[in-house]
Amino acid sequence: MTLNMQCSFTRSEFTLHADFSVTSGEVLAISGSNGSGKTTALLLIAGLLNITSGRIEIDEQLCDGSTFVQPEDRHVGMLFQNGALFPHLTVSQNIIFGLRARGVHKEEALSRALGTMETLNIHSIANKRPHELSGGQQQRVALARTLVTQPKILLLDEPTTALDATAREATLELLSEIFSRFTGPVVLVSHDLRDIQKLATTEARIEVQHGTQVVANLIR
Repeated sequence: MTLNMQCSFTRSEFTLHADFSVTSGEVLAISGSNGSGKTTALLLIAGLLNITSGRIEIDEQLCDGSTFVQPEDRHVGMLFQNGALFPHLTVSQNIIFGLRARGVHKEEALSRALGTMETLNIHSIANKRPHELSGGQQQRVALARTLVTQPKILLLDEPTTALDATAREATLELLSEIFSRFTGPVVLVSHDLRDIQKLATTEARIEVQHGTQVVANLIR
């Protein structure tokens, strides 16, 4: 499984040029200053934004360029920075949401959710709602919701930023374990060197050049 990204995205006076590849077993960290386009790169991979020119390929299949594959058909899982949990749903309801939206039968969705909750050690909070959880627990629930759909590519947007020191260290250990077992490419956005050193195998640093032009350079 390989993710290839050779494209540009332009909005108003902002342009992001991205040129990198990530294969199975690799964890690519995208670093750069605030507003440089790190999250934008993830949104383009996920299909939540359209590229302006170039191409994005997943497993040698064109997903954006002369054709566009919808996000739900890319088999990409994305963990947002704030978790993006639904406040009115319980933990288990949050986790099965994506499965049910894909047409998975309720009993199968619950079975898969239970297995994922046990793996992430959150089965004891299955009936709680997000406001009853700590920041670390919320992040585990969001991660479970991402993993339960069995994505081929995993995207994470600054997964430890909102956590306190204790939860951050626990989350780093959890992510390290998950990445070691994940069979597809992983793309991680982070501005924290410690996260990158702990989790990443390669790095793409975004640098601003010529005022508004942003270029992603792969550093191996």
